[in-house]
Amino acid sequence: MGRITIYHYFSIFNDNGLKVRHAGKLSGWWIQVTGNQWICDCKVYPFAKISEMQVKSFHRLNFYMTCDSPANMKKRKLFDIIKNSELDQLICNLSLADRCPPQCRCFYQPAIGNRTVVDCSGSGLTRFPSALPLYDHLQIDFTNNSIRNLKRIEQFGLNFFERIKKLDLSNNQIITISDIVLYRFRIIQLVNMRNNAIKRIPRSLQMLKPCQVAFGQLIMKCKCEDLWLKTWLPLQFQSCATNTQVLCEHNGLLRSITKMGKVDLGCPETNNNGSLLNISICSAFATVIIIASIIFNFRSEVFILTRSLFNFVKKPVAPNCIKHDIYISVNEDDPLVRKWLLTSLVPYLEGKGIDVFLFFRDSAFGAPREQETIEVMSKSRNFIILLSDITNGNQEWNKKEWKYAWNYYKCDFSRNLIVINYDFVKCDDTVNKFFRGFFTLRKVINFSNFDNKIEEDILTMLNKISLCN
Repeated sequence: MGRITIYHYFSIFNDNGLKVRHAGKLSGWWIQVTGNQWICDCKVYPFAKISEMQVKSFHRLNFYMTCDSPANMKKRKLFDIIKNSELDQLICNLSLADRCPPQCRCFYQPAIGNRTVVDCSGSGLTRFPSALPLYDHLQIDFTNNSIRNLKRIEQFGLNFFERIKKLDLSNNQIITISDIVLYRFRIIQLVNMRNNAIKRIPRSLQMLKPCQVAFGQLIMKCKCEDLWLKTWLPLQFQSCATNTQVLCEHNGLLRSITKMGKVDLGCPETNNNGSLLNISICSAFATVIIIASIIFNFRSEVFILTRSLFNFVKKPVAPNCIKHDIYISVNEDDPLVRKWLLTSLVPYLEGKGIDVFLFFRDSAFGAPREQETIEVMSKSRNFIILLSDITNGNQEWNKKEWKYAWNYYKCDFSRNLIVINYDFVKCDDTVNKFFRGFFTLRKVINFSNFDNKIEEDILTMLNKISLCN
């Protein structure tokens, strides 16, 4: 006699078996699966869910799949469960071994947001349980118990509460709630604390949104320090307007704290002089911050203006250390710029007795470029920066020259810097870093051949900064 196997799950639709996409091929099949003890729980849910759209194709199969367990599903046909959209009944009950608290009912229900329900309502709890199922999307019901405090919550880390989606602690005997507990609650989507014995609410409740927690109707002996609740409580037009309502005991009557003022609570009047002093201090502080911010953002412009307004020299270069009157930084690969320099500007300046150093013309053959650049610039009194559009390999050397020229200009008030915008280039990030202030203050010579005075303009500027001093 052959061996008889009793099935609990329909394994033909597991990862290695048939898929729902094969439904069309099964339309002519007749699969007989009676005589098995089918367990219709959460493990069947994935198959049932994807079968909703194919229920007609699978009707012959599903019609004969009769559930044997759990008890509430016994003798029910899986086909009917799918057809009637009752997939929420496909749950897995959790035991004490799954960290379900004693006297509680826990179950995993994938059909409703993959939630895990921990139902401890009326189970005689006197404190928060020390363990909960290791599932996500926990919805915990601790209603109608005798929980007096939430101190155990303070022992749990935030990762414990990241798994909790909803927590219902209504109808207990909780008297106080600490700052630490409220800090833990801020991670939970909804906390219900209605019908407890709470008489005071810490100001740390402001960490939570009004629609995130519900205290129901609280009757308190309101004090001046409770007036912050007026701005925290949900507004009347909000859907959670009834989540929390605070009533103050006042002259034998109950009045909403939203309708109470400082006079009603006997709060001391505000010291106007003190307020004016605070306002003055805050205004002065804000002014300092604004001025500091302006100075920081326009530090380059401020420095150039300061240099122009105050005629003094800081650590001047000794005359015997000066070898060149002008060092010109230019993109050597721009043929038009080279031509203009060699045929116009440089001859003009040298004709006026000014010593000019052009790297591509005057540098020593075979010498290390950066070392020679530093040496020559350290012995030059003034710098001319020529900006052009062509960008290539030599532009990196230009950036180094700009850095050295700016540092000499910044640290030595006897040196000067002239910026010539040859191609009317825009002030990009690289140019901004060194020469933004010159552009902002319009201290840049824009190249133009319309009046043939570009060389004269440069010489005029050189004379203003005392070239030969």
